[in-house]
Amino acid sequence: MKTPKPSSKISKVKRPNPILYLLLGGLLKLFGYFKGHRIMIQNKITRPCIVLSNHTSFHDFIYTTNAVYPKRITYIAADKLLYQSGSKPFLKLARAIPKSLFETDLVAVRKAFDILKQNGIIGIFPEGQISAIGDTLPFNTAIAKLIKKAKVDVFVARHRNAYFVNPPWSKKTFKGRITTKVLRLLTVEEVNSKTIEEIHEVISLALHNESAKYCRERHMEVKKNDYANLENLIYQCPNCNHLGLENHKTHIHCPKCQFSFDGFENGMFGNIPLEEAFYHQRDLVEKEWNEYPDTVYQSPVFVESYQDNQLVLAGEGLLTMDQKGYYYRGTHFGKEVDLFFSAKSIPTLPSDIGRNVQIYEGKQLYQFAFKDHVYQAQQYVFRSEYLYRVLNQ
Repeated sequence: MKTPKPSSKISKVKRPNPILYLLLGGLLKLFGYFKGHRIMIQNKITRPCIVLSNHTSFHDFIYTTNAVYPKRITYIAADKLLYQSGSKPFLKLARAIPKSLFETDLVAVRKAFDILKQNGIIGIFPEGQISAIGDTLPFNTAIAKLIKKAKVDVFVARHRNAYFVNPPWSKKTFKGRITTKVLRLLTVEEVNSKTIEEIHEVISLALHNESAKYCRERHMEVKKNDYANLENLIYQCPNCNHLGLENHKTHIHCPKCQFSFDGFENGMFGNIPLEEAFYHQRDLVEKEWNEYPDTVYQSPVFVESYQDNQLVLAGEGLLTMDQKGYYYRGTHFGKEVDLFFSAKSIPTLPSDIGRNVQIYEGKQLYQFAFKDHVYQAQQYVFRSEYLYRVLNQ
């Protein structure tokens, strides 16, 4: 068995099968409705076009599909999703275009233009990954460049409260209301007249989202459920800074000062805004590394990679992080390896909260799953973003 290599041949890309799309899309429409999804505004979508969406939950593909249904949409999706058994069948049916995360992928761009030439719709999540806290993530100007070259109308499907109904740190659903507005963002004429920087600014403003703040302002509450894994996102007590909160399903508390959290009441974590508790941790991580820049972080990990069109366990070893980047020393498909990844070219480490961090190189993925103290995944994300800024300032 060999590691997959990029192919020089670009297969012909097709839009989703119209009959299957109508049937399955109709079921998704019903599924979304009973989950509490409502479309508040829906501008008439003209084809060909690009639809942009914010990304705060695993169900955003469903909500965006519902928003444009019955028109067919072809998504550009992180290629990792086409290697995972849970998502692979659905994305195959949808004929999604796989793209390497945080890397230039000319094959994906070429396929996207092919769909537009077929008078189709391309769906893109510019942030590239789900926001851990529900706030809009920064994204580079590659999307604006693609739009400028495509010369088609651009729409935005903006989802609200999806973060609290289907949070990225949980597989549970927290019953509540999700709203979507579909608006024409740019006409072809506006795309032609604006610079890449101006297009990027328009997109940034349109997608801007602060989930917890919006929840408080609109009093959009959700019902209690099992909060398992939230303690690996908010892992540090916002009251006394103790590292390691304890989870008891619908109750999280600090074993040191007994600070407690019992439910999302208007986007709060206990008596503190959720996003404030999250960014407080980030500030502490950055302060620590700023004061002790020579600190080296090490963690025992399992590594998962692509093989035979699947994401599989590839080995185990030690993940190390210092001022230059990331080192993995251990096994990889039966061989002893010593790998280095420069932090200067990695703006962030994508992460499955409470489990892993990911590094993409070429067409291969190195997914490092922590053996213990799994809240380290979020700490590594904070460090990666800080280090990238320092090395590129």
